[in-house]
This record gives sequence, C-alpha cells and structure tokens, in this order.
Amino acid sequence: MRTPYHRDRTGSGGRVLDTTRGEIVHQLLRIEAEGAFAGLVGGSPGQKVAKRRLRRKELDKRQQARVTAAVAGVTRRRRRLDWLLQQLLNRPLAKVDPRLLAILRLGLFELTMAGKAGHAMSAHVDLAALIVNKGASGMVNAVLRNAVRQLAAGTLPEPALAPATASLEARADSLGVALSHPTWLVERWLRRLGDQETAELMAANNSEPAYCLRVNRLRTTAAAFKDELCSTGAVLAESPLLPEDFLCVESGLAGLLRGAALSDGLCQVQDHAAGLVVALLNPQPGEAVLDACAAPGGKALYAAARMGGQGRLVAVDRSAARLRGLAETGRAQGLPEGFLDVRPGDLQALGEQLSAGGGFDRVLVDAPCSGTGVLTKRADLRWRRTPLDLLDLVALQAELLDIAARLVRPGGVLVYSTCSLEPEENEEQIARFLERTPGFRLQPADALGLLPPGVLTPQGYLATLPHRHAADGAFAARLLRAS
Repeated sequence: MRTPYHRDRTGSGGRVLDTTRGEIVHQLLRIEAEGAFAGLVGGSPGQKVAKRRLRRKELDKRQQARVTAAVAGVTRRRRRLDWLLQQLLNRPLAKVDPRLLAILRLGLFELTMAGKAGHAMSAHVDLAALIVNKGASGMVNAVLRNAVRQLAAGTLPEPALAPATASLEARADSLGVALSHPTWLVERWLRRLGDQETAELMAANNSEPAYCLRVNRLRTTAAAFKDELCSTGAVLAESPLLPEDFLCVESGLAGLLRGAALSDGLCQVQDHAAGLVVALLNPQPGEAVLDACAAPGGKALYAAARMGGQGRLVAVDRSAARLRGLAETGRAQGLPEGFLDVRPGDLQALGEQLSAGGGFDRVLVDAPCSGTGVLTKRADLRWRRTPLDLLDLVALQAELLDIAARLVRPGGVLVYSTCSLEPEENEEQIARFLERTPGFRLQPADALGLLPPGVLTPQGYLATLPHRHAADGAFAARLLRAS
C-alpha cells in the first residue's frame, strides 16, 4: 500500500516534516470527498492533500496503526471538534479550506483528546504551510497556540448539556455536540432508551473498537488456539457470548494480523454479535443453506464451520467485488471442494436458479441496513446516514425478505438480521413481514436454547447493544415456514 506524503527538505525552522500526520490529513479528506471507510484507510488516493512538492512514502506497521487510530478518532469526534474550533475561529467553518479544516481538527483532537503535548502542535503549522500556503500556517499557529494556552489555564470551552427539563430537541442537540453524534439519531435513541442509557451508548460508540476472533472449529479449538497465541504475547479471553468459538482480543491484535493464523485458516476477525446470528440460524451438517446477502462472507464461513463442511452452502451477494476471495478463504479454512457455492448477482435474478433444487433448509438474510449498531468500527457512518436513508433501506429489506421467503422449504428456517438499532429495520420489519406472509411464524429464541439469555428481548429476538454487551449492535429474528 502506498501511503503518506513526504517532502525531502525540512519544514519551517529546520524541523523535519511529520509525514504520518500528512497521511492522516489525506485520509480525512478521502472520507469527506469519496466516502472512504474510516476503519480501512488504505486504498486508492482521493482528494489530493497537495499538488506539488510531495511524493508518497511507505508507512511502517506502527505508523499505519497511528494513522488508522487518528483518522477514526477525528472522524468520531468531528462534531465536538468543530464546535470547539468555532469557539476559537472568527469565521464560519464552511468558509475554511477543507485541507486547513482537516489539519485543525487533527491538531485539536491530538491536543484535547489524545493527550499530545502543546509543543507537538508545531508539526501542524508546518503541514499547513506545505499543503495549503504560508497564510494558512499562520492561522493554524494562532488557533492551536490559543487552544494550548486555554487548556493550560483551564479555560478551554466545554459544550454544556441541556437540563433534564429541556425539550427533547434541545437535549438531543446538546448531547449530540458533547458526544459527537447527529441530533436526529440522538433524538431517536432518547425516545427509546432515555437520557442516561443514550449517553452510555454514545460513549461506547466513541470508544476504541474491540475485536474478536472466531476460531475455526474445522482446524482447532478455542482453548487450544488461545493457549498457542498467548505464548506469542497476545492477551485473549473467552467470549462471554460464544465461548466455544470466539475469543476477545484484549491486546496484541496487530501481531496476530501479521502472523499466519489468518492465512492458514485457523481464525477470522469477526465480532461475536455476528456469531450469535449464525448460532440462531443453527445450520446443521448435511443441510442446504443459503446466505442471501453474504458479502464479505464472515457469517457464511461460520455457518460452514458449524455444518462441518457437510451439505451445501450457497453464498449470494449483488457485489461481486465484496465476495471476491470468499471461495479461496473457504478452502484455506478447510472447506471441501464443492461445498461452498459463491454466486455474485442479484437475489431476485438468481431466484429461479436457487429454487431449482427444491429450496433451502435454512436461509439467512443479513440485510443491508443503517449500521447504527457498528458506529464504533464505522466511525464515518454516523455522518453519512440520514432519516431518508432509513426509508430506502426499509423498502429494500422488505423486498429481500419476500424473495428469500420463497426459497425456504416447508419446515425450514428463515433468519433475518441487521447491524442496526432502529425499530423500523428490526422488530417493525418482522411484524410487517408476518402480517403479509401467513406461512411463517416467529420462533422465539428463548424457547430454543440457542443463545445466552442476556441477549434476548422479551419477544424472543436477538438484540445486542454496544454499551450493554461489549459487542456490535445486532438484531435477528428466527422465522419458521410452516407451509
């Protein structure tokens, strides 16, 4: 991967320019201009940080980690940073050059949230001179020095929270600024969760993401894998949700990713909330199983492992690019030839081909959704979604459910899941489906013994929340086709 910007000569005052910060700014601009993924900051360059005097330089692993963490941190905290920046500037942010705005956001983030010393702010001044102009460097110098002085004096502004007696809109807006979320989303959560739990959810969304490993039961066991990796210095703990297959990584993830465990098919990075969805599906050896929205393939591979590679598993997704590599990964994880059938394409267009064998014993619809349950890992997503997106997504989810339902054999199981926290995409979506599809009924998960009780709703749905379960937010419903 080609990464940060570099200039051979030194910056102002003879200081060597910090090329890692230059790459952070570049990636922040990619997110703004291209919709780049804040958790995956490599890839093709987007909006150029500078057009002259720059060339690319390789990042080492430590620098890559720093870039990833800073880009995600600035993106998560963007609204609060902009509020603070507005207190320190004498012009509207909309009139600030995007490159300059990215540098100022990064500087304030490092100063106020990442614990960087005030003298480190000189690197941002040099960066502004290089990629914008000398006048911009003067502004950066003035703003950040002012912030350093106020921070030292204890006078740096803090956003105030509206009192509990204020209107919903006022409370949502003030909480949205303080904990850096869009007001419309905070309003929704306040109505359902109340002030305290909404604040806890938002704080969890702003935390550093935690990661789990799904241990490939076709090749090893969680206990054996944990013992082997702990000898390398990694700190792992059994998942409290799925201890038989998942390990939570407490430290040492970077070393694990550099090792051979992934390429050798011994494990996969996967949140245990995603594993709960597959546990609810409960695919069995010898069955015919369809993952109707499979990309990038994590749930399909877990289903395959639970099936022991016996039977037939079809993985469908309209994005061929996101399915690319799934078959190869399946072979690396020990799946026999012919077991995993990867089919890029539209589910409706493939429907006739898929139903030719008489349908499937189990069908999983892990539907495209708003993603409000994964805002910790998808730092940029909170700024991309709008209320109108929900309407479009709900319509698409309903269409996918209706198509998938026709592919379930009588007596078979349909599991619908999302990584959303929004009722329209979850409980209400299922209620509407059951009203128009009399051949199906809900199988409450609490009666099946497939999931731990702490992740079940009173109605029998799977529902996890980041602040309650230390997991991605997820929803799933298990539906039985009676006829």
